[in-house]
Amino acid sequence: MLTEAIGQREKSDPKTAPVKDAKTATGTPVKDVKTAAETPVKDVREAPAKAVKAAPVKEDKEDKRSMSSVLYDEIERVIGGDNDNQFFCLTMPGQALNAADYSYDYKNGGTKGPKVEANESRLANKLFDPCRVTGADNGMTLPYQYRSALDMLSPKLDLNVAEAKNSLRKLLLTPYPYKFTEDDTAVHSLQDVYFFLYDQWVEEETKWSEEQSEQKQKLGDGTDAYLDWYESVAESRLSAIDEKMSKVISVFTPNDMKILEGILDSGSGAELQEARAMLDNTRKRDPNGGYIYPVSFQPSNWFELLSTSFTPTDLLDDPSALAQKLKPLSVRRMTLNTQIESISALVPETDRLKELKEKVTDAETKVSQAESDLVKDYGDGVRDVFHTVCDLVSAFSSDVPKEVIKQLAGGMTLPSGKNIDELVDALFNTASAGYSAQQAYASAVSELADAAAEEIAAQGLEQLSSALIPLKAKLAEVDEEIAELKSKIQLSSAVNGSGEDSRSAEEAVGGNSVPEGYTRILISTSASHLSEESSQESSSTVKKTGASLFFCGGSGTSEKQESAFSKLSQSADSSIDIGMNVAKVSIERGWFDPGVFALTGNMFNLTPLKVAPPSRTYDSFDDRLKDMASGNCVFPCYPTAMLIARDISVRFTMTSDISSEVSSAISEHASSGGGFLFFSGSHGSSRSSSNSAVHSTSTGSSVTLRFDTPQIIGYYLECTHADDSIYIDDPAAKTQMQEYVTIAEFVEKYQKLIEAMADVKARSRAES
Repeated sequence: MLTEAIGQREKSDPKTAPVKDAKTATGTPVKDVKTAAETPVKDVREAPAKAVKAAPVKEDKEDKRSMSSVLYDEIERVIGGDNDNQFFCLTMPGQALNAADYSYDYKNGGTKGPKVEANESRLANKLFDPCRVTGADNGMTLPYQYRSALDMLSPKLDLNVAEAKNSLRKLLLTPYPYKFTEDDTAVHSLQDVYFFLYDQWVEEETKWSEEQSEQKQKLGDGTDAYLDWYESVAESRLSAIDEKMSKVISVFTPNDMKILEGILDSGSGAELQEARAMLDNTRKRDPNGGYIYPVSFQPSNWFELLSTSFTPTDLLDDPSALAQKLKPLSVRRMTLNTQIESISALVPETDRLKELKEKVTDAETKVSQAESDLVKDYGDGVRDVFHTVCDLVSAFSSDVPKEVIKQLAGGMTLPSGKNIDELVDALFNTASAGYSAQQAYASAVSELADAAAEEIAAQGLEQLSSALIPLKAKLAEVDEEIAELKSKIQLSSAVNGSGEDSRSAEEAVGGNSVPEGYTRILISTSASHLSEESSQESSSTVKKTGASLFFCGGSGTSEKQESAFSKLSQSADSSIDIGMNVAKVSIERGWFDPGVFALTGNMFNLTPLKVAPPSRTYDSFDDRLKDMASGNCVFPCYPTAMLIARDISVRFTMTSDISSEVSSAISEHASSGGGFLFFSGSHGSSRSSSNSAVHSTSTGSSVTLRFDTPQIIGYYLECTHADDSIYIDDPAAKTQMQEYVTIAEFVEKYQKLIEAMADVKARSRAES
């Protein structure tokens, strides 16, 4: 069931400025739907890309738009469009794309395989609630809803037209006095005689054409011999053809017959069956069940746009962000070491194992001693931070920076009387000793695991082997990821300098270049918009404000995230800069003909539901959206294009007194692959946990996020033509039926006509 749209567009929205008596293509008068500053995005192959810079949003105390409204309005201003029946639907979060899922060798004439066709079909044929902002598609698919809409309609058969057609058929079936041969005694109808004579004319024309072709091959086309032959025989042949046509005309002229054919073939309703047949004939079986309905995208090489303009240096997280990614790996390694130690204790003890177990116990004791004072003063929650800081010791050429430690510890709940700076100093002072103890413990566990595995294999202990071997493999994998992160931290320490980020918004989030086929969008606005409630038409699946919006729709935001969001959004000096390159990709479906719904005024509806709202006048486009989302429509709108964004950068600038806490919350969320605002932090394909799609850099009092995965951030939806059909059980339909004929009545009358003409033929035959 379609989700009911709520709210109303802002008065400041340029698309809701009063436009009087605007007329839609469907005959539905709609006011207030014209978009200003329309700049359509051109095909990637037709014109070079052009950087379109958005004017920074001015700080205005009266501007109470939500963050989603700010982005939505800017996209509409830059991308534009002149279709009054089309609107943009922003999806939150975006849908990450992987080019490999849609690529094929089109340059060498390659065709799409079943996998590509299935992926494209799933991408293009999803449906959305009729609203401007949504959290996801509504679970319905275009082919099935389209078929449902076709099946609920039935054509009206006009009584006068039906009787006129039957009169014409009666004329064609009327007996006509003519003998096909001298001995012919049969009674023939007008159409029998006409088509008999017409076939003779066609046969004569064909014989003459074949004779000309034969002589051209024999004598040569255009030669004197051919021309002499043509002059000698053409007149007689053409006279014979004219004679045949004269016989046809004496009965009924071909032009008159074409008029009759046109009248008999006219009438609305056949389009419904043609649409159904086209839908059924195009679909292909999906190995996973169901059907694939192929689509085409324009530009056809759209999947080549799914890359990034960011350089490896651009995507290099700062040490604090990388430390956040290291934290779960450090915790995971300690857990694996403990599990390996526990399983090794179950192996029958040998002298070698006994020695290694004692070594592990001694090393573990030293680790506990190194963290004991911290745990005593700050609680058990400090353990995870402690082990991460110990891992960081070898990643820096000198001491672990206190700012990095501060961000790692930023989410902890401190005991009464303790502050974050004291905790940072305590962690800083114990880092080196803790690192040595931690490394000794990890080395001892590794030796114990190897020895235990050998003993398990020697004694044939299969159950212990099946438990220990996977743990060793997982530990090796985690160690490899930790080593990779440490290398990145070393590189980042050298590349990312410290200090304030004094760059302009364009320099910070503008990207390196505008790729071919893309348009650049830049937005600069106050962070206060984050806390403004959106009044746009939105589905109930989307979080429109608060920390849930800031952290990309997360429903379970932590206390730390809530606090960070609150401080950022309430700070008058905090700002947000967003930069991205966007491309509009059109969707084409050869099997889909929405124009059939423009004829619903001449149709009955077999259900009380509507395909789309009926024709009526709206005060604003949002009123039309509410009507479409009322739940009474089975096919109110459908996607015609998707908006792809890449090279997405977001910079949060804040005052220094809140920068540490906010940066910590942002980096921690980014390290886990979480998204921000409207952008997804997930990859289009699976990667290791240390390779997040979101890369954060903290510099002074600002945090810059870069998303390296192209993603769909919205769809352009077309409003289905107004459904002016009448429910067949409606009293108004009963009145209209007096002017129309039912299918049963039409068949009955036509059958009587055929029977009557058969009787006439029989009498004529008897009389002759």
